[in-house]
Formats: sequence, structure tokens, C-alpha cells
Amino acid sequence: MNARETATPSSPQRISLEAIDAVVSARLGETRVRGNAQPAVLNRQVAMYLAKHVGGWSTTRIGRFYNGRDHSTVCHALQRIQMLRDSDPNIDGLLSTLTHEIKAALPRHEHLRQEFFNHPASPIQQMLLNDALLDLLADRILDRIRLRQP
Repeated sequence: MNARETATPSSPQRISLEAIDAVVSARLGETRVRGNAQPAVLNRQVAMYLAKHVGGWSTTRIGRFYNGRDHSTVCHALQRIQMLRDSDPNIDGLLSTLTHEIKAALPRHEHLRQEFFNHPASPIQQMLLNDALLDLLADRILDRIRLRQP
């Protein structure tokens, strides 16, 4: 899968929002801050873009992770970063590098994922799993609706 492809909901490994955010924050700086001060806004938009296109997360879940931002705010971030990527080779290179770093970091977190799924879920874990399942289902429904539109 190259940097521009979106991870499918059925991907065997979903990269956590925390892992994506950690890589972006380490490279660019703070992402999860209140307000709209630069450079945190651009950093957050880059992280949101990667969360969608590399992690395969729904815009609703991404917005929730980034201090309760609205779905439309995430959509705006995705469009802005895609425009920057298309027009600026430096941004395209940065996104490719970050994608590589995120995927390289995946094996370090995989043991945590396995540990989580090999133990009975607590009520809070079960709630999070149900929430993730609903986000996944909503994304699949939206994708099908978009495919049917002329």
C-alpha cells in the first residue's frame, strides 16, 4: 500500500490514533492543543490526514480524538492537506516520510494490540470496541452511499 491509499476497514492491523499522533508530534510538534494557533493547526491537520489515509479511521473518531472536533473540521483538514500535497512536493515528501515512520513503528505496538484482544474485555474496553464497531459500520455505509451517487 502506498502513502496515498486508504487502509480498508478490513485491514488486519489498524494503527492506533495515539501511535499516529505520537509520530507526527515527534516530527512536527504539538497536535492536540486547544484553539487554532499555528503551527499546531497544520500539525493537527497532517495528523488527521494520516489517521484517515494510513490508519483508516473515520472522520468522526478522528475528530473525537482531537479534542472533540467536528466531522466537518476533519473533512476540511483532509481537503487542505490533500491540496497542499498535490501542489507542494515538500509536503508530499513529508507525508511519505511520516507514513513510513508510522508503519515502521507498528511492530512495537503490535504486542499491545495482541495483549488487548487476548484478554476478556472489561466494561470500558467493551464500550470502546462497540464504539469502534459503530464507527466502522458508519464508514462502510457512507462509502456505499457515495458509490451509488452519480
